[in-house]
Amino acid sequence: MNAALKICQAWHDAQLPPEVSETEEEREWLEHSAEQLVRGCDVTWKRRRGTPQKVTAAQYATYLQLYLNERQIDGLDDRDSFANLVLSVISGSQSEAITHAKYLLGNEQPRQCLEEIAAEFLRDYATDAVAAQREAAEDDVGGEL
Repeated sequence: MNAALKICQAWHDAQLPPEVSETEEEREWLEHSAEQLVRGCDVTWKRRRGTPQKVTAAQYATYLQLYLNERQIDGLDDRDSFANLVLSVISGSQSEAITHAKYLLGNEQPRQCLEEIAAEFLRDYATDAVAAQREAAEDDVGGEL
């Protein structure tokens, strides 16, 4: 039975599209834009002949909430850290709030984790946003001549 399962899994994996690797420009855009979202700023870009595009901090907060809810559903918050986080913030205990945030995220480096989650959220936009940056740079060079 195990061999049949492995064959089925291999067949399924072969049906998946190849993994897309990011360019250095896309990685830099993702890193910078993820930092912006974590700080609460929106991320915007505009293609030459397109309408402005935006990913808002509110959209990221919703994505993060879904991520954290999924961790709870998966049983990874067995200490009621959501409730304890709120209580810690209200009572003014920053160190306890940070402890509960780390636990909820499942990571000892919450800032880095939040940026990784934001980068994942932004990944589908990276190619378009980098193309917009290139177009803007071309327009700037063209305007200087």
